[in-house]
Amino acid sequence: MEKLKNIMQAKITSLFRKYNIKNISCDSRNVKAAYAFFAIKGRDFDGNFFITEALTKGAIVFSDDLKQESEKVFYLPNIRLAFAIASGVLYPKLPKNLIAVTGTNGKSSVVAYIYQILNILGLDSASLGTLGLESTIKINNDFLASLPNLLTTPDPMTFRKILNEVKEMGIDNFAFEASSHGIFQGRLGDVKVKTAGFTSFSQDHLDYHNNMESYLKAKLQLFVNNLEEGGEVVINSEILDFPPYSDIIKEFLEEKRIRYFLVGKTGDIKIKNIKTSLVGTEVYFEYNGKNHHFNTSIIGSFQATNLLISARIVANLGVDFDLVIEKLQHVNAVTGRLQRIGDIEDDFQIFVDYAHTHDALERSLLELRKIKAKNGKLYLVFGCGGDRDQSKRLLMGKVACKLADYTVVTNDNPRNEDPKKIRLDILKGLIRAEEIDSREQAIENTIAKLNKNDILLIAGKGHEDYQIIGNKTSFFSDIEIAKKLLILKKTISIKQ
Repeated sequence: MEKLKNIMQAKITSLFRKYNIKNISCDSRNVKAAYAFFAIKGRDFDGNFFITEALTKGAIVFSDDLKQESEKVFYLPNIRLAFAIASGVLYPKLPKNLIAVTGTNGKSSVVAYIYQILNILGLDSASLGTLGLESTIKINNDFLASLPNLLTTPDPMTFRKILNEVKEMGIDNFAFEASSHGIFQGRLGDVKVKTAGFTSFSQDHLDYHNNMESYLKAKLQLFVNNLEEGGEVVINSEILDFPPYSDIIKEFLEEKRIRYFLVGKTGDIKIKNIKTSLVGTEVYFEYNGKNHHFNTSIIGSFQATNLLISARIVANLGVDFDLVIEKLQHVNAVTGRLQRIGDIEDDFQIFVDYAHTHDALERSLLELRKIKAKNGKLYLVFGCGGDRDQSKRLLMGKVACKLADYTVVTNDNPRNEDPKKIRLDILKGLIRAEEIDSREQAIENTIAKLNKNDILLIAGKGHEDYQIIGNKTSFFSDIEIAKKLLILKKTISIKQ
């Protein structure tokens, strides 16, 4: 792969100089003179059909179809990777310490924790994480730029442009999420990271990857294609505890001679005890024969693991590990990740969480059951997204049936699917549940039912501030709605 990258980079660089190329695109509508058009074949469109249009506009063209070669159409064997490499030719500057985090759940939390730890330590840092349809680059506690309609891992040119700009600002620590789609499509190109994280692995995105093994192999390619030689992967040990996928991972890491470090109950960082409450979490662990302890206001055993994965990753940048652990008490919860709405002194508790897989939903419900008073009930409001993996809907329904005392099934982002059908798919996994079409109404009705010591989990959308129904995207925030309804309920209670 490295040899192929070098060959393509040399060819692209040479042709860019010859034709004075200033910009690139994989959308023929955007090209003009001094552009290079990359004819990428996707699921819905084949760029090779638009080569003539690009040439007419004065662009040169790169294609992976040998039949297309001509005077200004040049063959490259891996066109997606070529586009990413070309992005690096245009935007060559990179921060010194790059960190990639992958995993079904936990990517956003770990990236956010790494960013916070580095800032608390007084080190320049930036992070790129997903906020629904918007990814935001955060630099030194400020928003550098808000980039609409980005994927979790942005397209190669946007990604390299971001990295280039961050480096020009003098920032050398950059943490980002690496999605399975982004890795599989080569959006990271030839970018190398100093260290990486692997937070979890469970069912998701089977609408794209078709099966679990393909989904896993897509993620694992990050450690072959984009990890520096000798770089370390920090892994949640739970991933390696359960076959058959644990066997695939172990065999892959050993065959490729990838250095890895485990965090968890059976890890190199061995978590010995986690005490959770409504106030927060106490974490006790062992590392290098020494016992450690820290407190955090963040709720959730899985978040304790994420914090320690983040701590090890920061230590891999050359920071003293003990110093990192001292700073964990100052790290805050991530928006929409078991985020408390209201105050700890409230009679009942409301949490908003991004959980949109059965594994994530189960973890969040289990954590809330641990901290719930015996005489309280655990309420759940959730739905599933449309035009996405349908097989997880039944599984999420079964989790809700097993762990929630009262469940309301409602809409998430139905997109172009029939919302009723999505809800029925979920309800097949439930023995008893209430079904409410309107998500706001579902939240309102459920909050109205809450009594002293009850807990409500609103799951699925977390930080998102929109809802997609059909082709229409409207403002919608579980967090804002829950806050508004909580204030209203408190006001009514005081008047009574």
